[in-house]
Amino acid sequence: MASNEDGTVPIESAGVRPTYEDPPRLPEPPRVERRIRLTATQAAGLAMVGLMPVLSFFGLFGLGRGTAEGGSGPVAVRVEYPSVQRHKVRQPLYLFVSNTSGAVLPTVELRLTREYVAAFSDVAFTPGPDEIEAEEYVFALTDLAPGETRNVWGEMQANAYWGHGATLAWRVLDEAGAETAAGALAFGTFVWP
Repeated sequence: MASNEDGTVPIESAGVRPTYEDPPRLPEPPRVERRIRLTATQAAGLAMVGLMPVLSFFGLFGLGRGTAEGGSGPVAVRVEYPSVQRHKVRQPLYLFVSNTSGAVLPTVELRLTREYVAAFSDVAFTPGPDEIEAEEYVFALTDLAPGETRNVWGEMQANAYWGHGATLAWRVLDEAGAETAAGALAFGTFVWP
């Protein structure tokens, strides 16, 4: 229906709302108390997500190297090992033996815990073990000259998560095979997923 020239609609137009009338007011929204409510597990998860960048900044989730040293009698032994490692990442393991005496050592035997090595895959040692026993890998280094340092180098890929402890034991043997000195070092690797 058309309006008059002044913009008003004639009264006789029943059922049609006039154009100059305002629409009805909308109701006010309900009042809601604004408060964050988290369950205990949600709060713990939020805290963990917040801590992750801080912990990674301090190197907790990265790679870490450690050194353990010891000696007894005529030998000094040092192990350089991965202290923190990521799953499926390759890292080296170095075993060093030094003759600190003034005489040639006929045989120095290194024994590495087999359980530790089993936590890794694709393990390669140079030189290779002379013997693999039920509990240990055995490396025999012969004719170690005075002041000489030899090493066993291993490369391995972490295959099992969490902590893995190891022991490197050594024995100094004379020409007859009798033990003249012995010792052990403990070390370990933590593997992140």
